[in-house]
Amino acid sequence: MTDLRVSPALDETRFPGMALTLRVARLATLWRTRLDRALRPHDMTLALMRPLAYLTMLPEGATQSELAAAMNVDCSALVRVLDLLQKQGFVSRRPDRQDRRAKRLVLTEAGHARCALFHSIAAELERESCESLAPATIKDLIEGLSTLLVSHNAQSQPGLNAQPDGPSGNARSSARPPAHPLPQARNVHAG
Repeated sequence: MTDLRVSPALDETRFPGMALTLRVARLATLWRTRLDRALRPHDMTLALMRPLAYLTMLPEGATQSELAAAMNVDCSALVRVLDLLQKQGFVSRRPDRQDRRAKRLVLTEAGHARCALFHSIAAELERESCESLAPATIKDLIEGLSTLLVSHNAQSQPGLNAQPDGPSGNARSSARPPAHPLPQARNVHAG
């Protein structure tokens, strides 16, 4: 278990030109730790909730390879997690009508309810984490991170015409239909 501790003073001058990289990496670690800690009382983990959240944002009936691509993970890395989610009744696998080898992933009613709880917890954590930032700063931060995500996605997948997927910052190929996002929690920062 990782405790949230005050970070010691770090000499970032040893890594010139990496101020953003260091801060994003440190913030991601802290944010994940806090989110996992907030999810734990509800018998949830980020490792299990992440695929469910992505399935909520993808068109219904996405394949395992589409889910893996959206999450930027290898297909084989999802197998065990999807097996567990199916066993818990959150996901069902249905045969693809065009390709008998492929299975379509569909959130069950219990899966949708779990995602709604996850969204509520994560949105509250985001609201708390961003209390010290002005709404305009949050908007600029989201836009800047979205631009970086699109750029990184395009560099890691040459040939795809990556486009930002709204304020959430997820990138998608222009060949894929628009995602169905989780309800946006942006308004919690206003006023």
